[in-house]
Amino acid sequence: MSKFNLKKNNKVKILLLLILLLAGIFRFYGLDWDQGQHLHPDERFLTMVLTSMKIPKSIGDYLNPKISTMNPYNVGYGFFVYGTFPLNLTKLIGVFTANNDYGTIHIVGRILSAFFDLGTVYLVYLISKKLTNHQSPTTPLLAAFLYSIMVLPIQLSHFFAVDTFLNFFIVLSFYLLILLISSYHNILISTLLGAAFGLALACKVSALYFSPIIGLGFLFYLLKSKNPKNFVLCSICFVLCTYGAFRLNQPQAFTNKNFLDPHLNPQFIKNLQELRNQGDPNSTFPPAVQWISTKPIIFPLKNLLCWGLGLPLGFTSLISTFFFIIQLSNLVIVRKRKLLKILISQSPNILGLIFVFGLFVYLGIQFGKTMRYFLLIYPFFALFSAHFLSEVSIILKKKLPGYYNFLLFTFYFLLLVYPLSFVNIYTKPVTRVTASEWIYQNIPPSSTLLEEEWDDGLPLPLPQRNSGIYKYKSVFMYDADTPEKWQRIKPVIDSVDYIIITSNRAYGSTMSLSKRYPKTIEYYQSLFTGSGDFNEVAKFTSYPCFPPGKYNLFCFDDDSSEEAFTVYDHPKVLIYKKVK
Repeated sequence: MSKFNLKKNNKVKILLLLILLLAGIFRFYGLDWDQGQHLHPDERFLTMVLTSMKIPKSIGDYLNPKISTMNPYNVGYGFFVYGTFPLNLTKLIGVFTANNDYGTIHIVGRILSAFFDLGTVYLVYLISKKLTNHQSPTTPLLAAFLYSIMVLPIQLSHFFAVDTFLNFFIVLSFYLLILLISSYHNILISTLLGAAFGLALACKVSALYFSPIIGLGFLFYLLKSKNPKNFVLCSICFVLCTYGAFRLNQPQAFTNKNFLDPHLNPQFIKNLQELRNQGDPNSTFPPAVQWISTKPIIFPLKNLLCWGLGLPLGFTSLISTFFFIIQLSNLVIVRKRKLLKILISQSPNILGLIFVFGLFVYLGIQFGKTMRYFLLIYPFFALFSAHFLSEVSIILKKKLPGYYNFLLFTFYFLLLVYPLSFVNIYTKPVTRVTASEWIYQNIPPSSTLLEEEWDDGLPLPLPQRNSGIYKYKSVFMYDADTPEKWQRIKPVIDSVDYIIITSNRAYGSTMSLSKRYPKTIEYYQSLFTGSGDFNEVAKFTSYPCFPPGKYNLFCFDDDSSEEAFTVYDHPKVLIYKKVK
């Protein structure tokens, strides 16, 4: 290797390390964002399950779903729809590091969540490197950089849930699928692919969304290799390893410990059906109400562009995806007689596009279309955008050489503004902690506080503070408006001294449904305008602001984003006092 190539490779390695460092800072900074208050409900549930679990005495006990103490069904949790691989790993590390109690094990989970997403950054680099075939060393670096600054992955890395684990194994599966199509070490790679996909299923069964892409990938492999025998062997290896990895990491999904008996646990199937049934437009189940007025495709697209990615990167991702489609279409049009060769040579790009469009459209027309479900397509947006920006960069360098560096600096500065702004929410205590401190200092003991059911009540039990000095009453706002509902609610509201609204959960869902909640809307409007019996006395907000820290030049008001984007780590808290 020449000295020039050696220096070039060293430079690439240094830049990659800097990108991983940047990604790590974004993901690990402020991991204890709620100061030990367990304010993420899914994370809180997983923490409760984890602290109830115990390491079994033997592998045989672990694999036996009827007696395993790592089975959520056996430790008091009859409804469990998450994958158990993230819990198993967190439990093992928690026990090994003596961080196995309710107050610490969720931090272990958050650290692992961030590490797995950091792994996804590196996988994006490897995939882009494979796709560009070493033609452009900067494109893989750019792809890794773009994924490292995407805000939704940054936020989800701060939560102990299964999303970043799932995303890592899906991206790993895609990388191995590319290797399978382009390599001759097919048995080994199909084995690793099966293990990766099985682990993805053991993180969340929605990994099945990726199974058609794997099927198409195997078809491309057959077309390229023209070796049916190898194709069958690889397929068998993949299926067996997928089954084995899933079974080893989620044994509670099966009826018994016999690996030759693939029958699924009826309770596991029932849980999945119950979860699906919760998505009913006529339901008053609180998480379902928020989706009733949302528009298919439009709602998730808005949240993806504006909040999950931010407008500069969001529009870049959208344009780059269509640019990719146009490029592939031009290849087909120009080389009509070589269609099969084009399909095989461009198979990784085709598979990525099919997955992005297929998953987005499928999830976008579902009743519940929360942002985190779309996390799986974010790495592909990074790949598409890096390719597009590399092409644009070449053109700009030729056409506008005098302005090239300025334009480059300006664009990347604009890309960094939003993720740096988002980190601002982790530079200060979460709003519910700040609001709790205000309550203790400003609301007299023995006052009666009104809480909204299905939301975290305040004040929180802070150090040297006793939340028991107050009286509490609660109301359930999600029932459709009837005279009976308000006959129950109004006397409760009239009897309290303060109303504490700790997020937009209730009013954000109900105020968009004027026919179902006319009286509820009237109630909230009277609070917000001060025209009723209560006046606002305190408001606590935490927005993405630039630059992060004490002195902000501007902020992004994300009140219009999807509920789950703000309600965990930066909810708006409103406090109202009775004045009449």
